[in-house]
Amino acid sequence: MRNIDILKESLKKTAREIRGTRYQYREAQRNRKISYKLLRQLEALQYEFRHHHIAYCELRGRTRDEIEHPNDNHYPNERYIEQIKEKFAWSEEEIATYEERKGHKNETIHS
Repeated sequence: MRNIDILKESLKKTAREIRGTRYQYREAQRNRKISYKLLRQLEALQYEFRHHHIAYCELRGRTRDEIEHPNDNHYPNERYIEQIKEKFAWSEEEIATYEERKGHKNETIHS
């Protein structure tokens, strides 16, 4: 499995965890049981998802303006994003395979 696919699966898993945690937190609110543990867990998952999502999109060639709107109050952690991008960057063989497939698709389209 390619590194970018592993990152995508990680994003999907984190999104499922966010939905589950958000549901639990809202249930606790309805029952008038404030759960700061759930709130902190939800915020941590959202932080992780945001930064992994930015790294994923940038690895796929998107610019930051295309990914999210600038917000003066909530800048992303650039160092963390770079670490994620280094960890999941395309390997040399993945790039070669991609270029080969891309060239093959272009040949079949133009034939």
